[in-house]
Amino acid sequence: MIQLFNSIIKSKTDSFVAINLGNHYLKGVIVKDGKASDFFLVPRKNISEDLKAVWQEKKISTNRVKISLKDHSTLVRYFAFPKLDRKKLRQTLFYELNKHIPFSPEEVYFDFSILEEVSANELFLLLAVAKKELINSTIDIFEKEKKQIIDISLDSVCLINAFLNFYKEEKKVNTAIIDIGYNFSTLTILRKGTPFITRDLTFGAKDILGALSNIKSVPADNIDSWIANAANHKDFLELSQSNIASLSREAKSSFDYFEVNKGERIEKLFLTGGLASITGIGQIFSDYLETEAILLDNLQNLATLDTAAFGRLKNNLAVVSGLML
Repeated sequence: MIQLFNSIIKSKTDSFVAINLGNHYLKGVIVKDGKASDFFLVPRKNISEDLKAVWQEKKISTNRVKISLKDHSTLVRYFAFPKLDRKKLRQTLFYELNKHIPFSPEEVYFDFSILEEVSANELFLLLAVAKKELINSTIDIFEKEKKQIIDISLDSVCLINAFLNFYKEEKKVNTAIIDIGYNFSTLTILRKGTPFITRDLTFGAKDILGALSNIKSVPADNIDSWIANAANHKDFLELSQSNIASLSREAKSSFDYFEVNKGERIEKLFLTGGLASITGIGQIFSDYLETEAILLDNLQNLATLDTAAFGRLKNNLAVVSGLML
């Protein structure tokens, strides 16, 4: 399993709250004695006030939290690197960071995971990076609310963790994951279970929902409720097809890059994010990307949340599921 940012904050506990700090929603699962006991999904307005409201409404007794972030000041990279012992690897990697990221090494926190040994002298690494300003400001918010952060990770890493844990049979084929985020989406391609590329896509739910709001004359604040009604899904797909196609075309360039470099096809695409649960949306991705599109929902560590409300919203919690591991 890939676990990152342990160099920043990491500790073991069976009771905590896993929180995905989304750009549009604050999404979380309350974990008691190692099992998911409740969940929440609230519009993100002011994180401090949002936390107070959630803790009060859900009567949460623990103040331990795990959080995941998605921001343009975070990124994930994959590359080959000389084989060294772990301590020396970290030191050497720090001095080599400017070759792999657009930020100064001094302004970021970083962590890495060894994905595989390429040869006797070379490793294939996953590098996760976040600007210190983002991490420190997030920590400051939670500390002021007397919350003890025990883990920090990135959304894309959490999704990889969830996928590799709950879709073990898919390690035999080449796969991709598209997380349809609010401000922007993220694509990760895995070559037979080993992450190959992670990149942000400019199109997100905000673009799709904004256009739909104008066409249907539905206020932006009400558009989520309109989409939540399954009776409107067909209308949604007809009106949003061009925007969804634009997102698919963005992903296609990375699909082509993989196929040219590896000489292999991507056989399955897994979709997650709130819009991924729209009936029929997978077919649009399938048509443009010429591969099978599947909802990423086999999240076994959320199985204890078997309620009607959870069933409607569970596709918003894939990142949180990976954060819980």
